[in-house]
Amino acid sequence: MKKLSLLITFVFSIISFSFAEIPIKFFKEEIHINLKKQSIQISGLYFFENKSNFEIDVTMTYPFPIDSSHFYPDTRQVLVLESPLDFVRKKNWIEWTIHFEPFGEESVFVEYKQMIEGKSATYILSTTKLWKEKIDIANFIIEAPLEFKGMNISIRPDSVKIKGDKQLYYITRRNFLPESDLKISWQ
Repeated sequence: MKKLSLLITFVFSIISFSFAEIPIKFFKEEIHINLKKQSIQISGLYFFENKSNFEIDVTMTYPFPIDSSHFYPDTRQVLVLESPLDFVRKKNWIEWTIHFEPFGEESVFVEYKQMIEGKSATYILSTTKLWKEKIDIANFIIEAPLEFKGMNISIRPDSVKIKGDKQLYYITRRNFLPESDLKISWQ
């Protein structure tokens, strides 16, 4: 079996060769954003496929918005097939390495809680455009307390539901290549 050892930096940062040469496709994401008064919790499931007939080890980086309103998050876990992955904390991101079999698919689950100040939160999407290949499908659920009034979400929700003391915003996008981050604010 052929084995190709590559160091590929995932979507969120600059790499030293053309994205057209990367044999990994980021094809689906399922994101749950839970807003609270002073924090945001993200649970994300990301799906990838190796389009080559080589085994590939890929180093992926996952950025966080770090600014005067977003503090460095408490990263709880990074999982592949429900097995924890070792990850390294960096200044504004975390990184890990994942192994792909030839023509194989992998999913990565990332969960973190980030303290926020003020009445707004950001989920980074804009670096996805570095792939130059659209994500087949992106699903988002944004959960906020009913007391959050005047919700403003930069990607228009497809539907909104009230469940108990929560408001749930559902967003689905196909062939998705976002130009900007997902920004949420409230009063």
